[in-house]
Amino acid sequence: MKKPIKSIITILVIILSFNLTSCTLIDNIKGKFKKDNGYFDYLLSGKVDVISIQSVRDKSFKFLVTDEKAIQSMHELLSKAKVSEEKSDLQPDYIFEIKMGSEIKQFNYIVGAYEGNFYDENENFTVSKRLDESIIQNLSIIRKPRDFEYIYYNSILDVMNLKKEVLNNGNNKIGIDVENDIDCLKYIFSTDIEDFLSRARKITSNVEIVNNNEEDFDIVIKVKNRGHNTTVYKSNITVEDKKNKVEYYYYIVGENEFKEWNIDIYTKDNVPKEVEKNW
Repeated sequence: MKKPIKSIITILVIILSFNLTSCTLIDNIKGKFKKDNGYFDYLLSGKVDVISIQSVRDKSFKFLVTDEKAIQSMHELLSKAKVSEEKSDLQPDYIFEIKMGSEIKQFNYIVGAYEGNFYDENENFTVSKRLDESIIQNLSIIRKPRDFEYIYYNSILDVMNLKKEVLNNGNNKIGIDVENDIDCLKYIFSTDIEDFLSRARKITSNVEIVNNNEEDFDIVIKVKNRGHNTTVYKSNITVEDKKNKVEYYYYIVGENEFKEWNIDIYTKDNVPKEVEKNW
């Protein structure tokens, strides 16, 4: 009788071991396919007083989220964020502060970055879709020009092409100054700037965005918005050549007709009286 008992015990041990292994395997598989990261579950605790979202470039552009449904919506998005080993090296576009009593959690957010675009000091996440699509867009300024990225950056590139010989005359260091274009700062994102610079460097290779260091550049291209809505865009772009002490001044007029932008560029010598009068 001892041998059958030993055999039965052995079989039970094997079955038990198999079950434990199977459970572990299933748990591992579930872990790999788990949709929520669990890191932001505190957003559902009911203890969040307010979430502030501050533009890094435009200090006046800040809004507060206190509505419980909006906070839940944010959790829905952030819970799907992928944990990343590294954070993006681009400049943040927004700072998120989540206040719970005396505790404040702060995150940097880069709109549209593909890897590590939402992070704090301890964790890096990749948000698979832009936060502004679900939250920021609903609270943003409705007068944002249609196809803003197209009209804004292509206007600068058109002026750069006009002054291509000046920009490339010698080993000039070129700076693009958008930091004083107050009306448009809320629409300027790091990923768009990165794309713009890659195109600008096809015109002149030694070009960077001015970041409180205008004195470091030989030529500075300054952009100043003069009014915009969904169909009309106006701005002044100046090209300041410090070496030769020359400044080139341009009027930019963009009109959206039949879903396409037409961009006209005028100098002080050829600007139509009607345009100058309504400037």
